[in-house]
Amino acid sequence: MTDTQLNPIFSRFIASAIVVFCLAGGISVGHAADSFYVVRDIGVDETASSAAAARTVAVQKGQKRAFNALLRRLVPEPYYNSLPVLDDAAITPMVASFQVANERTSAKRYLADLTYEFKRDDIRRLLRMNSLPFSESFGKPVLVLPVFLADDRAYLWDYPNPWRTVWVDIIDYGLRPQEPDALRDDWAQPFLRPVIVPADSLENMKAISVQQALNMDVVALEKLQKDYGAAELQVISAAVRTDSDGTLFLDVTQNVIGQNAPAALQTYKGSEDEEGLMQSVVFDLLGRLQEDWKRQNVLDFSVENILAVTTRIGNLADWLAVQEKVQGLSAVSATTVKDLSVNSAFWHIRFVGSMDQLVAALDRRDLALVDQGGYWTLNQK
Repeated sequence: MTDTQLNPIFSRFIASAIVVFCLAGGISVGHAADSFYVVRDIGVDETASSAAAARTVAVQKGQKRAFNALLRRLVPEPYYNSLPVLDDAAITPMVASFQVANERTSAKRYLADLTYEFKRDDIRRLLRMNSLPFSESFGKPVLVLPVFLADDRAYLWDYPNPWRTVWVDIIDYGLRPQEPDALRDDWAQPFLRPVIVPADSLENMKAISVQQALNMDVVALEKLQKDYGAAELQVISAAVRTDSDGTLFLDVTQNVIGQNAPAALQTYKGSEDEEGLMQSVVFDLLGRLQEDWKRQNVLDFSVENILAVTTRIGNLADWLAVQEKVQGLSAVSATTVKDLSVNSAFWHIRFVGSMDQLVAALDRRDLALVDQGGYWTLNQK
């Protein structure tokens, strides 16, 4: 068992009731690597001698916040203390464009939601100059079944299940932290690994019961996972208890389908109400899921590889689609066609990182890279 004290930031924003519903698309899934370099929904609110002056200040401050949010998004958390600190004059040339939404002004006040696009090559160069590892990889969805344990009963689809309600509020309705600015900016960005909470539909209720979920019924769970097109399925159970001094605890167990080792019990504690504690825990679990994914997909630029592959060609459109998917990978720096016939293509892929990372990245784009006894094939699944 592990006893986990919640991050004080989460405790403050929950206790102070500064979490609101933000429906600005913060959990959408990107596909192109360049989408990593677009930082969305930087909310600004500035006052100055005039609305125009306030706008200038807001755009400048928003630019720096967006830049810092981008670096935190790309670089694993253990390296945050080493992130470069730049002034506005250094950041501005790295901005490709910015957009304004929800703009409101008064005589001396300016409010808006700003989106900044940064130049990928410039940011990459900056990170490599500072010897910082980074990742540009989006993953396929994780399917989560939240099970609530109370009064010797287990709840999945049935009411009450406050644990599932919190997951739905965050995943489906965009419940997000709003203070401090850095936390709000980070959570406004798309998840690196999107999360799906299945709807409490009659079809899903028939597909899997709460006992099947708790018992990790492989047949039922794998079918549900396939139905949702998820790469992973987790059954996350939670139980609330109260200490003699009134302190709340939430005992959480994460079971992952296909994981052989039994899941460890994690105990979170906090002084908030039950709903606030659950919200903090879900944010913590989601944050760790994103961070783990980032660390697993760090790009290693110290070694560059060239892989020769053969691809079947059914028609020109399919061949162009395969090329586009491969060239869109952040780890791929170049592709060269060596021989092209009516039925197949022989080509080279230049990439950084490990072979396992390349195989996994291609798999997320529904491409199968297979070793055929000494030579590699790359084809649509």
